[in-house]
Amino acid sequence: MIWFFVIAILGYIMYRFFSALNKDNYDLQNRTLDDKFSVIVDAINEAAFNGRGTVTNLDKRAFNLYEVGKNQIIHFNYGTGHLTITWKYKFFQKEVVHEKQFNDVRNLSIFEQQKIANQMIAEMARVVESHQMNTMSGIY
Repeated sequence: MIWFFVIAILGYIMYRFFSALNKDNYDLQNRTLDDKFSVIVDAINEAAFNGRGTVTNLDKRAFNLYEVGKNQIIHFNYGTGHLTITWKYKFFQKEVVHEKQFNDVRNLSIFEQQKIANQMIAEMARVVESHQMNTMSGIY
């Protein structure tokens, strides 16, 4: 009897997961991931690379934003309605990584995308400042 409930629960979880993946496929059917989140990408590109960063698509659900020769790279990953942004920054050969997941981002307005971008930029500014101070204090 207990096995029935365990199997039923696992079946329900798997159904929800694959259903969410199908919704992702529908979201990305006629556009790329960087196009879907273009406001976020453009704002972060401007903040990190003065608008000179380029997008490299890794697959349907992931891409990198970077500028050749710079000390940072931003990875975007989308799955089951969630967007994860991983921002890596290197200072004096020491890297810091800031990662944040934004949930339920299927149908964001321009204003909601701008809010996410501003939040990520502000958080990363604090992370970079702290990382630079910690790195510099270790040098002297």
